Amino acid sequence: MEKKPFLSNRSLNLLRAALFLIAAVMVSPAASGWAAVKGPVAVKLTQRKVVKGPGGKETYTSAAKASPGDVIEYTAAYTNNGKTAVTNLMGKLPVPAGTQYVPGTARPAKVMASIDGEKFLPVPLKRKVRLPNGKEAIRDVPYSKYKFLGWKLGELPAGKTVTVSARVRLVSAPGK
Repeated sequence: MEKKPFLSNRSLNLLRAALFLIAAVMVSPAASGWAAVKGPVAVKLTQRKVVKGPGGKETYTSAAKASPGDVIEYTAAYTNNGKTAVTNLMGKLPVPAGTQYVPGTARPAKVMASIDGEKFLPVPLKRKVRLPNGKEAIRDVPYSKYKFLGWKLGELPAGKTVTVSARVRLVSAPGK
């Protein structure tokens, strides 16, 4: 029985375009609230499906056809095309609707996350919850609630590139 694709080519292309635009906008100071970007920083967002072969060896294929359960690796490369260094650069990756961050896959490993795109805190995120007995406790925020991942990249010299990446697992169709 042939496995039907999770997303049509058209839907996947729209998702790619949206992710690229989100990542590109996130380097602007007004959009991110984190970085005082003083030079032209270009962002290139790529994705590839992670496939485990015999013996657990990983290979990569096109993410053009993906189904629930598949793992997609997103990479954002930030390049400073300016003549001076950019300081306080914040790298961000969206966690698309219908996906969930796979813990431990972020590179660099010191990653932050956000449930709203504004406030970023170290992973795992924590929240205060009220227990059935009325007491409050601190619990981990489920990874399914993460909407963005972020890295404090600091200074990016002129002409240099820095890359961040993370993996997500497809769990449902976007919007469901």
